Amino acid sequence: MSGDLDIIKSGLIDRIESVCERLLPDGRAEGGLWVAWNPVENDQAPGRLPALKVRIRNGDLGAWRCYRSGAKGDVLKLVEYIQRTDIKGALAWGRDFLGIRAMTPAERQSLRKAEAVRQKERDERAERARLYKLEVGDALYFAKPGEKEIGGVYCPSGTFEFGAGSGAEIHAQRYFAARQVPIDALAGKYCFRFSPATEWWRGAKWDNSGGRKFKAARGPMFPAVHSAMRQWNGVVTCCHVTFLDPVTAKKAPVDVAKLMRGEKKGAVIELARGPSGKAFWMTEEPAPLVIAEGIETALSFAVNIPEARVWAAGDLGNIAYAPVNLPCVEWVLFARDNNTGNAQAQRQFETALAGLESHGKTVVVEASHVGDDFNDLAKGEE
Repeated sequence: MSGDLDIIKSGLIDRIESVCERLLPDGRAEGGLWVAWNPVENDQAPGRLPALKVRIRNGDLGAWRCYRSGAKGDVLKLVEYIQRTDIKGALAWGRDFLGIRAMTPAERQSLRKAEAVRQKERDERAERARLYKLEVGDALYFAKPGEKEIGGVYCPSGTFEFGAGSGAEIHAQRYFAARQVPIDALAGKYCFRFSPATEWWRGAKWDNSGGRKFKAARGPMFPAVHSAMRQWNGVVTCCHVTFLDPVTAKKAPVDVAKLMRGEKKGAVIELARGPSGKAFWMTEEPAPLVIAEGIETALSFAVNIPEARVWAAGDLGNIAYAPVNLPCVEWVLFARDNNTGNAQAQRQFETALAGLESHGKTVVVEASHVGDDFNDLAKGEE
């Protein structure tokens, strides 16, 4: 193995956004990720979204995954994959990119020392970013009127609690009723808050001129449902936001109407508390658990099966990390979406199922025989 692997890998990580611009020039920065079509799979097609994502800020820099093909790895694996080469070829590409090939041994040693210092700085920045991410999830859920942007999201009127009778809540109640999952105090009191106007942050315009990234224009504003995603100990670390059309009882007219801000891994939205009526982090009384990917699917169970706890994980990938090891979980019903013919979703389902089963509890999988999920069944949709 190459004697300069460490400085090549560290150097590529230190310049990860430039690496992505070189390898994936058709991609763009979205949040802390570089999002692009997969040139190896040639997967660009009408109706699809780019599925190759590389971490460029706030986390394990250089880590990447194609959510369509399942390919993943670190920054050197990214070079191997995109360049269609092996580790030897990836290192050669890295040397050229970083200008290492022309360096003297002394210069390489100096670079190695400098990269060690930068790695320590990156680790410290990553920890600060992680803590900030945790704070953002809580702050966006409990947003107060007049606050400045929260983690890059504008929510000028704040959020209103369930039962306050706000116009935003009335509008959201109409939305859920149209989905045949009317929310009540059991399902909504502890997990929903309502915003008359939250920025759909995917629509924001960013400017990198002058070497400093700043928001040049905010994304469009929509009424929204803010849902608390809680860790095993009840702490809100992520806010799930469902954007609604301002006039009709439908989702907002954007390509992705549900977004999450904060640390979602291992966090769930508690939609029903089962017979005990106690939060999952405050009781050891066992009860069956129903877990689903989306809120509407989970609500379809919450309004019909009072003897079960019901959680929504926000997305399929996060189900694997749900805290089903808690004493209050007797056994698990995994209410999966159908996603017929979707190979990516099937791989994610298998990972999610393995994660649930790893705790040694009984896991039963059910899929709706109508439509894509159980909410389609509740609505009577084909």
